[in-house]
Amino acid sequence: MSNKPVKGLRVGNYRITPLGLIVLAVLVMLIIAAVVLVVVRPFGNTDDVAATNVLPPEVEEEAPEAEVTEAPTPTPEPEPTPTPEPELRSATIRSLGEIAMQQNLLRAAVNGNTFDFSNMFTNISQVIGNADYTVADVEGSLGGTTEYSGSNKMITPPALIGTLKECGVDMLMLANDHALDGGFNDLQATIQNCQEEEMDYVGAAASAEERATPLIREIGGINVAFLAYTESLNGNEQAADPAALEYGVNLISKSNAKKDIDSAREAGADVIVCYCSWGEMFNPAPTDTEKKIAQKLAEWGVDVIIGYNPHVVQPATWLETKDAEGNVRRTLCLGATGNLLSDQYGKNDNGIVFQFTIEETEHGKFAITNPVYVPTYVWRSETEDGKYNYQALAVGQWLEDAPEGMAYADAARMRQVWADLQSVMGADVATVAAE
Repeated sequence: MSNKPVKGLRVGNYRITPLGLIVLAVLVMLIIAAVVLVVVRPFGNTDDVAATNVLPPEVEEEAPEAEVTEAPTPTPEPEPTPTPEPELRSATIRSLGEIAMQQNLLRAAVNGNTFDFSNMFTNISQVIGNADYTVADVEGSLGGTTEYSGSNKMITPPALIGTLKECGVDMLMLANDHALDGGFNDLQATIQNCQEEEMDYVGAAASAEERATPLIREIGGINVAFLAYTESLNGNEQAADPAALEYGVNLISKSNAKKDIDSAREAGADVIVCYCSWGEMFNPAPTDTEKKIAQKLAEWGVDVIIGYNPHVVQPATWLETKDAEGNVRRTLCLGATGNLLSDQYGKNDNGIVFQFTIEETEHGKFAITNPVYVPTYVWRSETEDGKYNYQALAVGQWLEDAPEGMAYADAARMRQVWADLQSVMGADVATVAAE
Protein backbone atom coordinates (compact mmCIF):
# COMPACT_ATOMS: atom_id res chain seq x y z
CA MET A 1 0.00 0.00 0.00
CA SER A 2 1.50 3.40 -0.98
CA ASN A 3 1.94 6.05 1.60
CA LYS A 4 0.55 8.90 -0.51
CA PRO A 5 0.08 12.27 1.27
CA VAL A 6 -3.53 13.67 1.67
CA LYS A 7 -4.19 17.06 0.16
CA GLY A 8 -5.55 19.86 2.35
CA LEU A 9 -4.77 22.41 5.04
CA ARG A 10 -3.31 21.05 8.27
CA VAL A 11 -4.47 22.70 11.49
CA GLY A 12 -2.86 21.11 14.51
CA ASN A 13 -3.69 17.48 14.43
CA TYR A 14 -6.51 18.10 11.90
CA ARG A 15 -6.32 18.35 8.15
CA ILE A 16 -8.99 20.14 6.19
CA THR A 17 -9.53 18.82 2.73
CA PRO A 18 -10.06 21.11 -0.23
CA LEU A 19 -13.76 20.33 -0.17
CA GLY A 20 -13.89 21.20 3.49
CA LEU A 21 -12.07 24.42 2.76
CA ILE A 22 -14.68 25.29 0.21
CA VAL A 23 -17.48 24.57 2.68
CA LEU A 24 -15.74 26.56 5.36
CA ALA A 25 -15.26 29.48 2.98
CA VAL A 26 -18.95 29.44 2.11
CA LEU A 27 -19.93 29.45 5.81
CA VAL A 28 -17.65 32.38 6.50
CA MET A 29 -19.14 34.31 3.62
CA LEU A 30 -22.70 33.62 4.82
CA ILE A 31 -21.86 34.84 8.33
CA ILE A 32 -20.32 38.01 6.92
CA ALA A 33 -23.41 38.61 4.71
CA ALA A 34 -25.71 38.19 7.70
CA VAL A 35 -23.72 40.69 9.71
CA VAL A 36 -23.81 43.18 6.83
CA LEU A 37 -27.60 42.82 6.56
CA VAL A 38 -28.06 43.41 10.24
CA VAL A 39 -25.55 46.23 10.71
CA VAL A 40 -25.37 48.09 7.41
CA ARG A 41 -28.87 47.72 5.81
CA PRO A 42 -30.85 50.00 8.16
CA PHE A 43 -28.78 52.95 6.94
CA GLY A 44 -29.45 52.22 3.31
CA ASN A 45 -32.46 53.06 1.05
CA THR A 46 -35.70 53.14 3.07
CA ASP A 47 -37.88 52.47 0.05
CA ASP A 48 -37.37 48.74 0.70
CA VAL A 49 -38.61 48.85 4.29
CA ALA A 50 -41.91 47.35 3.39
CA ALA A 51 -40.02 44.30 1.88
CA THR A 52 -38.20 43.43 5.11
CA ASN A 53 -39.21 42.62 8.65
CA VAL A 54 -37.09 45.51 9.99
CA LEU A 55 -39.24 48.06 11.85
CA PRO A 56 -39.28 51.54 10.27
CA PRO A 57 -37.91 54.42 12.20
CA GLU A 58 -40.40 56.11 14.54
CA VAL A 59 -42.19 59.00 12.86
CA GLU A 60 -43.51 61.83 15.00
CA GLU A 61 -47.22 61.86 14.41
CA GLU A 62 -49.11 65.14 14.28
CA ALA A 63 -51.46 65.63 17.17
CA PRO A 64 -55.08 65.23 16.01
CA GLU A 65 -57.06 68.44 15.87
CA ALA A 66 -59.30 68.84 18.91
CA GLU A 67 -62.92 68.21 18.09
CA VAL A 68 -65.05 71.32 18.41
CA THR A 69 -67.99 70.51 20.68
CA GLU A 70 -71.04 72.49 19.64
CA ALA A 71 -73.07 74.18 22.36
CA PRO A 72 -76.12 72.04 23.16
CA THR A 73 -79.29 73.20 21.46
CA PRO A 74 -81.74 74.24 24.15
CA THR A 75 -84.94 72.18 24.25
CA PRO A 76 -87.72 74.46 23.00
CA GLU A 77 -90.47 75.21 25.48
CA PRO A 78 -93.63 73.41 24.37
CA GLU A 79 -96.29 75.82 23.19
CA PRO A 80 -99.26 75.76 25.52
CA THR A 81 -102.32 74.06 24.12
CA PRO A 82 -104.83 76.80 23.46
CA THR A 83 -107.90 76.59 25.68
CA PRO A 84 -110.92 76.11 23.42
CA GLU A 85 -113.48 78.86 23.61
CA PRO A 86 -116.57 77.65 25.48
CA GLU A 87 -119.60 77.13 23.30
CA LEU A 88 -122.13 79.91 23.46
CA ARG A 89 -125.20 78.86 25.39
CA SER A 90 -128.89 79.15 24.58
CA ALA A 91 -132.24 78.21 26.10
CA THR A 92 -135.89 78.32 25.03
CA ILE A 93 -138.68 79.10 27.49
CA ARG A 94 -142.39 78.67 26.83
CA SER A 95 -145.26 80.31 28.71
CA LEU A 96 -148.72 78.82 28.37
CA GLY A 97 -152.01 80.65 28.26
CA GLU A 98 -154.16 80.83 31.38
CA ILE A 99 -155.76 77.67 32.72
CA ALA A 100 -159.09 78.45 34.37
CA MET A 101 -160.75 75.26 35.56
CA GLN A 102 -164.30 76.52 35.55
CA GLN A 103 -167.25 74.48 36.75
CA ASN A 104 -167.98 72.66 33.49
CA LEU A 105 -164.33 71.64 33.14
CA LEU A 106 -164.38 70.23 36.67
CA ARG A 107 -167.49 68.22 35.80
CA ALA A 108 -165.80 66.93 32.65
CA ALA A 109 -162.77 65.78 34.69
CA VAL A 110 -164.71 63.80 37.30
CA ASN A 111 -163.63 60.18 37.22
CA GLY A 112 -165.33 58.31 40.04
CA ASN A 113 -164.00 59.80 43.25
CA THR A 114 -161.06 61.46 41.54
CA PHE A 115 -160.35 63.96 38.77
CA ASP A 116 -158.61 63.19 35.50
CA PHE A 117 -157.62 66.17 33.34
CA SER A 118 -155.33 64.28 30.96
CA ASN A 119 -157.76 64.11 28.00
CA MET A 120 -157.92 67.89 27.89
CA PHE A 121 -154.20 68.07 27.02
CA THR A 122 -153.85 65.00 24.78
CA ASN A 123 -153.50 66.94 21.53
CA ILE A 124 -151.27 69.71 22.86
CA SER A 125 -148.95 67.98 25.31
CA GLN A 126 -146.09 67.78 22.79
CA VAL A 127 -146.40 71.50 22.11
CA ILE A 128 -146.37 72.29 25.83
CA GLY A 129 -143.16 70.39 26.45
CA ASN A 130 -141.34 71.42 23.26
CA ALA A 131 -138.94 73.82 25.00
CA ASP A 132 -136.12 73.76 27.51
CA TYR A 133 -138.46 75.09 30.19
CA THR A 134 -142.24 75.62 30.35
CA VAL A 135 -144.28 77.82 32.71
CA ALA A 136 -148.05 77.58 33.29
CA ASP A 137 -150.55 79.75 35.13
CA VAL A 138 -153.43 77.95 36.87
CA GLU A 139 -155.96 80.41 38.22
CA GLY A 140 -156.58 79.88 41.93
CA SER A 141 -155.22 77.37 44.41
CA LEU A 142 -154.66 73.62 44.14
CA GLY A 143 -154.31 72.64 47.78
CA GLY A 144 -157.09 70.08 48.08
CA THR A 145 -158.07 71.32 51.56
CA THR A 146 -161.43 72.89 50.68
CA GLU A 147 -164.35 72.47 48.32
CA TYR A 148 -163.50 72.74 44.66
CA SER A 149 -165.06 75.56 42.74
CA GLY A 150 -164.80 76.92 39.24
CA SER A 151 -167.21 79.78 39.59
CA ASN A 152 -166.37 83.10 41.19
CA LYS A 153 -163.75 81.36 43.29
CA MET A 154 -161.19 79.23 41.50
CA ILE A 155 -160.21 76.21 43.61
CA THR A 156 -158.85 73.35 41.51
CA PRO A 157 -158.09 69.71 42.44
CA PRO A 158 -154.34 69.11 42.89
CA ALA A 159 -154.49 66.24 40.37
CA LEU A 160 -153.98 68.91 37.71
CA ILE A 161 -150.40 69.47 38.92
CA GLY A 162 -149.40 65.92 38.02
CA THR A 163 -151.12 66.13 34.65
CA LEU A 164 -149.25 69.31 33.74
CA LYS A 165 -146.00 67.75 34.91
CA GLU A 166 -146.54 64.83 32.55
CA CYS A 167 -147.16 67.28 29.69
CA GLY A 168 -143.80 68.93 30.25
CA VAL A 169 -144.67 71.87 32.50
CA ASP A 170 -141.74 72.79 34.77
CA MET A 171 -143.15 75.68 36.81
CA LEU A 172 -146.49 77.04 38.02
CA MET A 173 -147.05 80.77 38.35
CA LEU A 174 -149.03 81.09 41.62
CA ALA A 175 -149.24 84.88 41.96
CA ASN A 176 -152.63 85.53 40.35
CA ASP A 177 -155.77 87.34 41.43
CA HIS A 178 -157.39 84.05 42.57
CA ALA A 179 -154.40 82.90 44.68
CA LEU A 180 -156.28 83.32 47.98
CA ASP A 181 -159.67 82.05 46.79
CA GLY A 182 -159.20 78.96 48.93
CA GLY A 183 -157.60 80.88 51.80
CA PHE A 184 -154.03 81.08 52.99
CA ASN A 185 -154.00 77.45 54.17
CA ASP A 186 -155.02 76.12 50.75
CA LEU A 187 -152.31 78.24 49.12
CA GLN A 188 -149.76 76.73 51.49
CA ALA A 189 -151.09 73.27 50.66
CA THR A 190 -150.70 74.14 46.97
CA ILE A 191 -147.02 74.85 47.58
CA GLN A 192 -146.62 71.54 49.38
CA ASN A 193 -148.35 69.68 46.53
CA CYS A 194 -145.99 71.30 44.03
CA GLN A 195 -143.02 70.22 46.12
CA GLU A 196 -144.29 66.64 46.26
CA GLU A 197 -144.71 66.60 42.46
CA GLU A 198 -141.26 68.22 42.04
CA MET A 199 -142.96 71.09 40.25
CA ASP A 200 -141.26 74.48 40.50
CA TYR A 201 -143.46 77.40 41.52
CA VAL A 202 -143.07 81.16 41.63
CA GLY A 203 -145.00 84.07 43.14
CA ALA A 204 -145.83 82.35 46.44
CA ALA A 205 -143.74 81.11 49.34
CA ALA A 206 -144.02 78.87 52.39
CA SER A 207 -141.93 81.15 54.62
CA ALA A 208 -140.40 84.60 54.84
CA GLU A 209 -136.97 83.07 54.25
CA GLU A 210 -138.15 81.43 51.04
CA ARG A 211 -139.76 84.71 49.95
CA ALA A 212 -136.41 86.50 50.36
CA THR A 213 -134.42 83.85 48.47
CA PRO A 214 -134.06 84.44 44.70
CA LEU A 215 -135.52 81.65 42.58
CA ILE A 216 -132.87 80.76 39.98
CA ARG A 217 -132.91 77.77 37.67
CA GLU A 218 -130.09 76.66 35.35
CA ILE A 219 -131.59 76.22 31.89
CA GLY A 220 -129.26 75.29 29.07
CA GLY A 221 -126.33 76.29 31.26
CA ILE A 222 -127.84 79.76 31.82
CA ASN A 223 -128.87 81.02 35.27
CA VAL A 224 -132.43 82.27 34.86
CA ALA A 225 -134.16 84.05 37.74
CA PHE A 226 -137.96 83.99 37.95
CA LEU A 227 -140.15 86.57 39.64
CA ALA A 228 -143.95 86.84 39.78
CA TYR A 229 -146.43 89.41 41.12
CA THR A 230 -150.16 90.06 41.03
CA GLU A 231 -151.81 93.46 40.81
CA SER A 232 -154.94 92.27 42.60
CA LEU A 233 -156.19 89.55 44.94
CA ASN A 234 -159.87 90.29 44.26
CA GLY A 235 -160.31 91.71 47.75
CA ASN A 236 -159.26 88.47 49.47
CA GLU A 237 -156.29 90.27 51.01
CA GLN A 238 -158.59 92.24 53.33
CA ALA A 239 -159.46 89.24 55.48
CA ALA A 240 -156.36 87.18 54.85
CA ASP A 241 -153.85 85.97 57.38
CA PRO A 242 -151.12 88.67 57.72
CA ALA A 243 -148.57 86.07 56.63
CA ALA A 244 -150.36 85.83 53.30
CA LEU A 245 -149.20 89.32 52.39
CA GLU A 246 -145.90 89.14 54.21
CA TYR A 247 -144.64 86.18 52.21
CA GLY A 248 -147.56 83.99 51.10
CA VAL A 249 -148.31 85.62 47.75
CA ASN A 250 -146.54 88.47 45.97
CA LEU A 251 -149.03 91.32 45.80
CA ILE A 252 -147.16 93.94 43.80
CA SER A 253 -148.23 96.85 46.02
CA LYS A 254 -146.77 95.02 49.03
CA SER A 255 -143.57 93.91 47.28
CA ASN A 256 -140.23 95.56 46.61
CA ALA A 257 -139.65 94.44 43.05
CA LYS A 258 -136.44 96.43 42.64
CA LYS A 259 -134.93 94.76 45.68
CA ASP A 260 -135.98 91.35 44.33
CA ILE A 261 -134.36 92.13 40.98
CA ASP A 262 -131.13 93.33 42.59
CA SER A 263 -131.02 90.26 44.82
CA ALA A 264 -131.42 87.99 41.80
CA ARG A 265 -128.49 89.67 40.03
CA GLU A 266 -126.33 89.45 43.13
CA ALA A 267 -127.20 85.74 43.38
CA GLY A 268 -125.79 85.15 39.90
CA ALA A 269 -128.77 85.50 37.57
CA ASP A 270 -127.78 85.91 33.93
CA VAL A 271 -131.35 86.67 32.84
CA ILE A 272 -134.47 87.71 34.78
CA VAL A 273 -137.99 86.70 33.72
CA CYS A 274 -140.97 88.26 35.47
CA TYR A 275 -144.64 87.18 35.37
CA CYS A 276 -147.40 89.66 36.19
CA SER A 277 -151.10 89.12 36.75
CA TRP A 278 -152.47 92.54 35.78
CA GLY A 279 -154.80 94.52 33.53
CA GLU A 280 -158.53 94.37 32.92
CA MET A 281 -160.57 91.28 32.14
CA PHE A 282 -161.24 90.82 28.41
CA ASN A 283 -159.43 94.05 27.50
CA PRO A 284 -157.15 93.43 24.49
CA ALA A 285 -155.22 96.65 25.17
CA PRO A 286 -152.78 97.10 28.07
CA THR A 287 -153.89 99.51 30.75
CA ASP A 288 -151.88 102.54 31.87
CA THR A 289 -151.05 100.67 35.07
CA GLU A 290 -149.70 97.74 33.08
CA LYS A 291 -147.51 100.09 31.08
CA LYS A 292 -146.14 101.79 34.20
CA ILE A 293 -145.37 98.50 35.93
CA ALA A 294 -143.70 97.11 32.81
CA GLN A 295 -141.61 100.24 32.33
CA LYS A 296 -140.33 100.15 35.92
CA LEU A 297 -139.52 96.46 35.75
CA ALA A 298 -137.58 97.08 32.53
CA GLU A 299 -135.68 100.02 34.05
CA TRP A 300 -134.74 97.91 37.07
CA GLY A 301 -133.25 95.18 34.92
CA VAL A 302 -135.91 92.61 34.01
CA ASP A 303 -135.23 90.99 30.62
CA VAL A 304 -138.63 89.43 29.87
CA ILE A 305 -142.13 90.25 31.16
CA ILE A 306 -145.10 87.93 30.59
CA GLY A 307 -148.61 89.12 31.47
CA TYR A 308 -151.61 87.13 32.65
CA ASN A 309 -155.21 87.76 33.81
CA PRO A 310 -157.13 89.51 30.99
CA HIS A 311 -158.09 86.10 29.42
CA VAL A 312 -157.46 87.63 25.99
CA VAL A 313 -154.26 88.06 24.05
CA GLN A 314 -152.43 91.37 24.24
CA PRO A 315 -149.52 92.02 21.84
CA ALA A 316 -145.80 91.79 22.54
CA THR A 317 -143.53 94.84 22.50
CA TRP A 318 -139.89 95.76 23.03
CA LEU A 319 -139.29 98.22 25.87
CA GLU A 320 -136.10 100.24 25.53
CA THR A 321 -134.29 101.62 28.56
CA LYS A 322 -130.74 102.67 29.39
CA ASP A 323 -128.46 101.02 31.90
CA ALA A 324 -126.15 102.83 34.36
CA GLU A 325 -123.51 103.22 31.63
CA GLY A 326 -125.94 104.76 29.18
CA ASN A 327 -126.23 101.66 26.98
CA VAL A 328 -129.62 100.94 25.45
CA ARG A 329 -131.10 97.63 26.60
CA ARG A 330 -134.30 95.97 25.44
CA THR A 331 -136.92 94.12 27.47
CA LEU A 332 -139.40 91.80 25.79
CA CYS A 333 -142.92 92.35 27.17
CA LEU A 334 -146.02 90.29 26.33
CA GLY A 335 -149.19 92.00 27.55
CA ALA A 336 -151.26 88.84 28.00
CA THR A 337 -151.37 85.23 26.82
CA GLY A 338 -155.12 84.65 26.58
CA ASN A 339 -156.51 81.23 27.58
CA LEU A 340 -155.05 77.80 27.05
CA LEU A 341 -158.02 76.10 28.72
CA SER A 342 -161.30 77.60 29.96
CA ASP A 343 -165.06 77.44 29.42
CA GLN A 344 -165.29 80.85 27.76
CA TYR A 345 -166.74 79.30 24.64
CA GLY A 346 -167.17 81.24 21.42
CA LYS A 347 -165.34 84.42 22.43
CA ASN A 348 -162.36 83.99 24.75
CA ASP A 349 -161.77 80.41 23.68
CA ASN A 350 -158.23 81.04 22.52
CA GLY A 351 -154.77 82.15 23.50
CA ILE A 352 -151.11 81.61 22.68
CA VAL A 353 -148.16 79.59 23.82
CA PHE A 354 -145.42 82.20 23.86
CA GLN A 355 -141.77 81.28 23.42
CA PHE A 356 -138.55 83.25 23.51
CA THR A 357 -134.90 82.25 23.26
CA ILE A 358 -132.04 83.33 25.52
CA GLU A 359 -128.84 83.49 23.48
CA GLU A 360 -125.32 84.12 24.70
CA THR A 361 -123.88 86.68 22.29
CA GLU A 362 -120.41 86.57 23.85
CA HIS A 363 -119.09 85.00 27.01
CA GLY A 364 -121.26 86.18 29.90
CA LYS A 365 -123.52 88.42 27.81
CA PHE A 366 -127.05 87.43 26.82
CA ALA A 367 -129.81 88.63 24.53
CA ILE A 368 -133.49 87.77 24.21
CA THR A 369 -134.20 86.66 20.66
CA ASN A 370 -136.70 84.97 18.35
CA PRO A 371 -140.08 85.57 20.04
CA VAL A 372 -142.55 83.02 18.68
CA TYR A 373 -146.23 82.40 19.45
CA VAL A 374 -148.39 79.35 18.84
CA PRO A 375 -152.13 80.16 18.55
CA THR A 376 -154.33 77.82 20.60
CA TYR A 377 -158.03 77.03 20.64
CA VAL A 378 -160.31 75.34 23.18
CA TRP A 379 -162.49 72.79 21.40
CA ARG A 380 -165.63 72.07 23.37
CA SER A 381 -167.92 69.25 22.29
CA GLU A 382 -171.12 68.05 23.94
CA THR A 383 -171.45 64.49 25.26
CA GLU A 384 -174.53 62.25 25.39
CA ASP A 385 -175.04 62.84 29.11
CA GLY A 386 -175.25 66.61 28.67
CA LYS A 387 -171.69 67.32 29.74
CA TYR A 388 -168.83 68.61 27.64
CA ASN A 389 -165.45 67.43 26.52
CA TYR A 390 -162.64 69.99 26.31
CA GLN A 391 -159.45 69.77 24.32
CA ALA A 392 -156.76 72.38 23.90
CA LEU A 393 -155.44 72.47 20.33
CA ALA A 394 -152.49 74.11 18.59
CA VAL A 395 -154.46 75.71 15.76
CA GLY A 396 -151.77 75.55 13.09
CA GLN A 397 -151.68 71.77 13.27
CA TRP A 398 -155.37 71.46 12.30
CA LEU A 399 -155.88 74.01 9.56
CA GLU A 400 -155.86 71.45 6.74
CA ASP A 401 -157.62 68.57 8.49
CA ALA A 402 -159.76 69.31 11.52
CA PRO A 403 -159.81 66.75 14.35
CA GLU A 404 -162.14 63.85 13.80
CA GLY A 405 -165.62 64.66 15.05
CA MET A 406 -165.17 68.45 15.01
CA ALA A 407 -168.26 70.23 13.73
CA TYR A 408 -167.93 72.54 10.77
CA ALA A 409 -168.76 75.59 12.89
CA ASP A 410 -165.97 74.73 15.34
CA ALA A 411 -163.49 74.21 12.50
CA ALA A 412 -164.45 77.57 11.02
CA ARG A 413 -164.09 79.23 14.42
CA MET A 414 -160.64 77.68 14.86
CA ARG A 415 -159.50 79.06 11.51
CA GLN A 416 -160.87 82.46 12.48
CA VAL A 417 -158.79 82.31 15.68
CA TRP A 418 -155.66 81.70 13.57
CA ALA A 419 -156.31 84.90 11.62
CA ASP A 420 -157.47 86.99 14.58
CA LEU A 421 -154.44 86.26 16.75
CA GLN A 422 -152.05 87.19 13.97
CA SER A 423 -153.89 90.47 13.64
CA VAL A 424 -153.57 91.12 17.39
CA MET A 425 -149.90 90.14 17.62
CA GLY A 426 -148.76 91.86 14.45
CA ALA A 427 -145.46 91.06 12.76
CA ASP A 428 -143.07 93.56 14.35
CA VAL A 429 -141.99 91.53 17.39
CA ALA A 430 -143.01 87.88 17.30
CA THR A 431 -143.62 85.36 14.53
CA VAL A 432 -146.45 82.85 14.34
CA ALA A 433 -145.82 79.10 14.43
CA ALA A 434 -147.95 76.01 13.95
CA GLU A 435 -146.60 74.38 17.08
